[in-house]
Amino acid sequence: MMPELPEVETVRRQLHAALAGQTILKVALYLTGREVPAGPLFVAGVVGKTVESIDRRAKLLIWRFTDGSGFVGHLKMTGKFLLVPLDYTPAKHDRLKFITKSSAVIWNDVRKFGYVKAFANAAELESLLTSYGPEPLISTAADLASRLLTPKTRVLKAALLDQTVIAGIGNIYADEACHRSGLRPTRRLSTLSAAQRLTLSTEIKNVLSASLALNGTTSNNYLDVNGERGGFVDFLQVYGRAGQPCRTCASPIKKLTLAGRGTHYCPQCQK
Repeated sequence: MMPELPEVETVRRQLHAALAGQTILKVALYLTGREVPAGPLFVAGVVGKTVESIDRRAKLLIWRFTDGSGFVGHLKMTGKFLLVPLDYTPAKHDRLKFITKSSAVIWNDVRKFGYVKAFANAAELESLLTSYGPEPLISTAADLASRLLTPKTRVLKAALLDQTVIAGIGNIYADEACHRSGLRPTRRLSTLSAAQRLTLSTEIKNVLSASLALNGTTSNNYLDVNGERGGFVDFLQVYGRAGQPCRTCASPIKKLTLAGRGTHYCPQCQK
């Protein structure tokens, strides 16, 4: 599964702690094709730059340099930024290695869906970010609830997965938030009361915060920059638990395909 807000935010915090204030002295390009601009042009735009901060928007990691330039990185399904020793020997799926005086970071991606894309200034960065909805951890529940009004015929799960509606939610936390709020993901937006939308929005914030506190969820491939698995998987209520008893009522968790994604819910607890 694709890393979602808690996983990407975990990586952001760890990269920022390791790299802020560091100058990128060298970039080793092992595999090309998923960096923009391609090959030596990307490398030339990064070498010699000093990292001001590592930020995040939705599921994007934003490497900001002190001169206003930088690049965004999307992990997609299997992308990883990993802290490694300076004398690290590259592995099969490593694509890039960023080297500073005291550390090195590998960009690794088995399935090659992830990407890194350079920007020259704040205006170019903004053009990459304009389509995203509000950040759930810094928005009020009321603000999030207002995003779940239209189109009225839209299925709830599809709305939650849409990054233009609310940023950073993916399959895991859409299912978990629906369960926590007692709502089936098959519901149409028009059937939700104001109170239900507010409860759902509150639970979105709660589940994302709870997962972030444990460095996210590893259901398949996700690892943090230290190669560690996320610790929230043991606290999932429905996601990945098809056929297992609901932790609340013991009814078997159901799974169906909704909005093109495997979707998990409890037929007893969620209405």
